[in-house]
Amino acid sequence: MKFEKKVVFITGGGRGLGKAMAKAFLAEGAFVAVNGRTQEALSKFEEELKGSPILTFNASIADYEAMEAGVKKITDTWGTIDILINNAGIVNPLANAEKIKKEDFDKVIDVNMKGVFYTTQIVGRKMIEQGSGRIITMASQVALFGEKGFLPYTISKACLTVMTRSFAYEWSPYGVSLCCLAPGFIKGGMNEGLIRKEVFVDYLSRRTPLGRMASVEEVIDTILFLASPSAQYINGETIVMDGGMTGYVQLPLLDMIKQGK
Repeated sequence: MKFEKKVVFITGGGRGLGKAMAKAFLAEGAFVAVNGRTQEALSKFEEELKGSPILTFNASIADYEAMEAGVKKITDTWGTIDILINNAGIVNPLANAEKIKKEDFDKVIDVNMKGVFYTTQIVGRKMIEQGSGRIITMASQVALFGEKGFLPYTISKACLTVMTRSFAYEWSPYGVSLCCLAPGFIKGGMNEGLIRKEVFVDYLSRRTPLGRMASVEEVIDTILFLASPSAQYINGETIVMDGGMTGYVQLPLLDMIKQGK
């Protein structure tokens, strides 16, 4: 097993893409910890994976003290954190830049940018103490060129690519390496609501030169590779996984919705 007895912490791991990641790491022999904002989702996660080496705690990554307590719970239980997957994130309600509400902007920045920094810093301190660690952060291909209607989300994800490189410069001498994964549109996870409608699946597929959305399994396979010893020299980098969509501009999603296409 690739990750036998390795301790993996996946933020936002109680459902969606994070839950799928958790299952994949468990199948490879890892001990897996997840946090989530709703106890209901965590309880379902625990029930489904009953008997597996899992640990959960109810906390938002935007709550520094709660995340400190959660990380302490992990290290008190298993002694270490070998791999951190910064998966938790939210998207803003679709809106033109001039119409974005302050509370929506602040919420996205609090979770996607500040929350990822908080978690990385808290876990990173433990990794520096132990002299090793791998941190993978979920960014997005929109971080590279933006997307109409998603300004707070694109800003937050772009920040993560620079944050990753800065952490890598500082922490690599202590044995801690980092990278980002920037997927395009995934057929699952955060897009679960969109893909229930064939019109959105067709539209998002047409935006990609490969003619389809990425599967959850493809994203997980890439995460498992980036977390493995085979990828340790990939440090400070952002790996784009978008089927060739970067720089390939079509009708923005917001305009497509407005035009009913």
